[in-house]
Amino acid sequence: MAARSGASSSSKSHSTSMGSSWLNSSPSRQSPTRNGARSNRGSLILSNSPSRQPQLNDSPSRQMQLEFNKLLSRSDQDFNHRLDQAAAERQRIADEELAKAAQEHLRIQEGAKLEIQRILLEQEQEKQRREEAQRREIERLKLEKAQQEAESQRQRLEAKRKEEELAQQAVEHQKRIQEADARAKEQQQQQVQRQKEEAERKAREAAAAQERARLQTQAPPAAPATATHAAPISTPAVRAPVTSATSASALDAEGLHRKYMELHARMKKFRIEFFNETKKVGHPMKAVVGDARRAIRLNLGQISTARSTTMHAIKEIREKCFDVAMKTHGPTIDIRPFLVSRQVPFQSDAEARYPAFLLYLWICFEKSVIAQWKSEAANQDSTVPQEIGLLAASLYADRKYMLKEIPMNDIMLAKIHRKCPVLFGIRGNTNTEQGLVRLGLDKYRDDENDYAQMTSGIAAGFASLTLRSFKSTAPVFDLPDYWRAVASIINTPSTDIYPGHLLALKGLLRDFADKFIYYYGSQAKAVMKRAVTAFPDRAPKDRQGVASAAELVKVLPDTWKQNKGIIL
Repeated sequence: MAARSGASSSSKSHSTSMGSSWLNSSPSRQSPTRNGARSNRGSLILSNSPSRQPQLNDSPSRQMQLEFNKLLSRSDQDFNHRLDQAAAERQRIADEELAKAAQEHLRIQEGAKLEIQRILLEQEQEKQRREEAQRREIERLKLEKAQQEAESQRQRLEAKRKEEELAQQAVEHQKRIQEADARAKEQQQQQVQRQKEEAERKAREAAAAQERARLQTQAPPAAPATATHAAPISTPAVRAPVTSATSASALDAEGLHRKYMELHARMKKFRIEFFNETKKVGHPMKAVVGDARRAIRLNLGQISTARSTTMHAIKEIREKCFDVAMKTHGPTIDIRPFLVSRQVPFQSDAEARYPAFLLYLWICFEKSVIAQWKSEAANQDSTVPQEIGLLAASLYADRKYMLKEIPMNDIMLAKIHRKCPVLFGIRGNTNTEQGLVRLGLDKYRDDENDYAQMTSGIAAGFASLTLRSFKSTAPVFDLPDYWRAVASIINTPSTDIYPGHLLALKGLLRDFADKFIYYYGSQAKAVMKRAVTAFPDRAPKDRQGVASAAELVKVLPDTWKQNKGIIL
């Protein structure tokens, strides 16, 4: 009994510990097989053999233990069965998921293959399109190049033909001008000859009349002595037509230049004498002369690109300067020594009198105009020099300030002859003092930049004076003078070309190409092309300043094309 009690205690202890472990552990750990109870239950079950059945049945606790072991065994079996089912279900779900994943992988892989094929197809099509576009572009460029070459060849042939025609027209035009000048000179000589013959005839008639009167005084005494006096034969003044002699082809260029240089010397002498006289203390004209002189400088300096400033300056100079000089009672002067291009035989010396104050203002005016042209030459915009030219041309064309319809433009021309003689075909050698004076370089020998600015500025101003027309009045600066200025420069022999020729040509042409073409048409284009190609090419580049000045002329076609749309 003691042994059985011990066994029972051991079973109870084992059952209690197993029950506690089963209650306090996870379901997987509640399996009896994990706690070593299976062997005990097995031993208990084996003890139910028929030989020992009576003993087992004898103890109720033993019976309960057996039943409990059976219950545990069935629970363990159920638990394992459920675990197996759950594992099988998880395996089934995992297999299904794997199958689905594999199927999705295959689907994605198949889609990727299709996408790759699509991309490759698109790339191939794009490559074919690019190749086709490149092929078409190459064909187009080849065709366009062929067309351009054909058009260029046609244009070259056409340009060559036009150039030949224009050159021929220019030669014919120059020939017509020379013929017209020759005819004018011949007519003038014939007129002078007729006047001379008429004067000689009148003189012979007067001498014959005097001889007859002398013979009558020697009559016999029987006749009544009558003091017969021959009435003086008045020779009517023959009024020669007012003719322009400003062109170098109408008169000898050297002779005309010499006359203007002599006029410039007389102008300078008169200006100094008049200024010294009127500046004396107490002179009645001191204040008005000074005010007029300052008003000219002030208004010329205020001219800008706006046309309104030009009109205001013209109005101010007229009212405060020239009109004041006309109204001021002052000395007069014989105007004939101050005229070169237009000579009119006056009936008397009184008709040739001109207000000295007004002549002084004309001299001050031309000095201020030349100074403004020079100062504006450095600017790329030529509007202001052209506006100054408009002002000057307008005032010189005003009949109110003329004498017997004779304008005072010789005052301006004399100054231009002194400062920029190359405009009139004058040549010289810079190695001699006389050559420097002839080229207007005597005061600028040490300052090439100042000379360049002065030359190009005056040339542009000369162009603004001559390339101009007015609706109501005739211009006083002849239009052909511009043509002759350009022609005289580009016809200069290579050995006589100096920087001044090229700078003057730049001033004449740079901003006046459109007006030149407007007045002379295709002939102007021919002259311009020769001026910017052949002339600078034959200039002596080894001469100081010539190479740089030639480049300024050569780039003029680009300037015309960019600013004015002119293509030679």
